[in-house]
Amino acid sequence: MSNTYITAEKHLPDAEGTETVLQVRDAETKQIFHPRARVAKDPTELEQPEPLSVVKGPHETTREQWYIEFVDETDDIETRLETLLEDQQERSNVVNTRSSDLCVLLRYLVDDGRYDSTAAAARSLLFAGLADEHPSVLETYADCKAAYESDPLREALETE
Repeated sequence: MSNTYITAEKHLPDAEGTETVLQVRDAETKQIFHPRARVAKDPTELEQPEPLSVVKGPHETTREQWYIEFVDETDDIETRLETLLEDQQERSNVVNTRSSDLCVLLRYLVDDGRYDSTAAAARSLLFAGLADEHPSVLETYADCKAAYESDPLREALETE
């Protein structure tokens, strides 16, 4: 990896210096990852600052120089998705928002005939939102899932 990184303004935390997980792209390798980090405009506010280009504007053509400090190196997105995919095999697939507002709105969409069930509405809306907001996550997940499902060694071990 290089020591120059890029992120979009929309990924920045509300307050500089706040520890957060944000989407970052390595300027050299173009690899996208989600590290735990702190960011600031002034490098003296961070202990180990590295250059961070923040792109903004309607076409992300404006660049602003910021700095990033990695709190701990987290796995890249592919490794994290693979771990979560494996972990999900042993968990329930129920997602609970614990929101009466969402339940009412989803039920309205079902009653209005737009979806067959609240589960179908939730899945459709979540996938659409993910596709709009995090397309790289969906693309990487699709690749991870295809590789996971076609792993002959894992399949052989699971049948024993």
